[in-house]
Amino acid sequence: MTSLVTPAWWMAGGLRNVPGVLAAGEGRLAFVTDDGPVFSVPLAEVSDVRWPWHWFGGGCRLVAGGQRYAITFVRPNGAPPVTPSLLEATQSLAVVLSLGAVPAHSVTGLFDVRSGRKAGAAWKEVLPR
Repeated sequence: MTSLVTPAWWMAGGLRNVPGVLAAGEGRLAFVTDDGPVFSVPLAEVSDVRWPWHWFGGGCRLVAGGQRYAITFVRPNGAPPVTPSLLEATQSLAVVLSLGAVPAHSVTGLFDVRSGRKAGAAWKEVLPR
């Protein structure tokens, strides 16, 4: 199984875009924010992965553990950036996949459209079709 960790935003409805990290490894998929995991499920529990054409490969919709999520790898306008320390902390997949606590730190940095589309291409190789 390929391990992959990238910045992402959970489009939680309305204008609420939650920054975090999408991580896969050891047969699991997790989305983690500064407040902790939104989900951490076996990859076998991920289904109905869709790549909307109007997101140009920069995001997907999926069902994880029976719940539907919209995930984008391109920072939405007005959304806070992903905390760099969160990305660093989750590079060790053990933190994400064991549901460990992730501390909040100052926010800096920007994840552009080109990087988001590149991340989307990598995720197409990891997520079920």
